[in-house]
Amino acid sequence: KLTVMILNGKELAGKIKLDLAKKVQKVFPDKKNYVWIIYLWDNKSSATYVRMKKKFGEEIWLKTEIFGQEKKYDKLENVIDLIHQLNDDKNCLGFIIQLPLPDHLQKHKAQLLSLVAPDKDIDWLWWVLTWLSSIWLIDFIPATARAVVTLLKEYKLYDLKWKIITVIWQSNISGKPLVDEFIKQQATVYSCNEFTPTEELKSLCKKSDYIVSCTWAIHLINRDFVRDDKSQILVDVWYGYKDWKAVWDIDFESVKDLVKDITPVPGGVWPLTVASIFSNLFTIEEGLNK
Repeated sequence: KLTVMILNGKELAGKIKLDLAKKVQKVFPDKKNYVWIIYLWDNKSSATYVRMKKKFGEEIWLKTEIFGQEKKYDKLENVIDLIHQLNDDKNCLGFIIQLPLPDHLQKHKAQLLSLVAPDKDIDWLWWVLTWLSSIWLIDFIPATARAVVTLLKEYKLYDLKWKIITVIWQSNISGKPLVDEFIKQQATVYSCNEFTPTEELKSLCKKSDYIVSCTWAIHLINRDFVRDDKSQILVDVWYGYKDWKAVWDIDFESVKDLVKDITPVPGGVWPLTVASIFSNLFTIEEGLNK
C-alpha cells in the first residue's frame, strides 16, 4: 500500500533560516542594515504574515521594521515620499509593500510598486525583475512562487519535463510566475482563473500530474478534482478564513489518501514564503551585479 508523502515546508524553512543567519552575519556584520515592511492598514491575513516576516528577520540577525500605519500614510504623497526615502537609503537592503493595500490606495497599486527600485524589491513585484528573470539573466521569482519551487526541488519533484500541471489563479505574486517557471522546465501548463467553469477545472485537474492552487477559495479542491490512482502531486499555496479560522484551498482530509504527495495545511508553502523573501535579498544583489 502506497503512503502519501507530506511535503514539509516548515522543516525546510528551518534549514534555510540557519543558512541565512550565517550569511547575514558574514555579509552584514556591522548591524547597520535593515529591511522595512510598509504595512499601511490593519488586515487580519496580512497582520499574521507581517508578524512572521518580522520574526524571521530578527531570527537571522537582520533588523526588520514595520512602518506605515501612522495617520500621515493615509495620504498617497506621503507613501510615495517614504518609498523614495528607502530607495535612497544605503542601509536599507530592501523593502516590501504589504499587499493588499487599503481601499483608498488600491487604485494606486501599480504606481506605488513601480516606484520601488529593482535592487530593493525583495518581493519581486516590478517589471524589471520580471523581464530579467524571463530571459534567464537572474534567478529571481516572487517569494511565494519561489517557495513552491524550493519545496518541489527539496523533495526531488522538479523534473517537470513533459509533466502536465494545472495552476489555479493568475496573480502576479504566485500564479503567473509559477506558470512561467514551469514552462521553463518544459512542462505543459494549464492556467486557470475564476472564470474557468467548474467542470472544466475538474477535468484539467484530473488529467494533471501536479495541481497547484493559489486562490483564497475555501476547500476548492476536493476528491472530485483528483484521480484515485495515488499518482498526483498537490500543492496548496493560499488560504481563506471561515469562522475566524484559516481554511485552505485544498480539502486535505478529502484527498490525502488519493494522491502521491501533498503539502500539509498549515506547514507547507507558507513557512517557505517568508524564508524566500529574505533569500531574495542575496539573489537580487548577486543577480544585478553580474
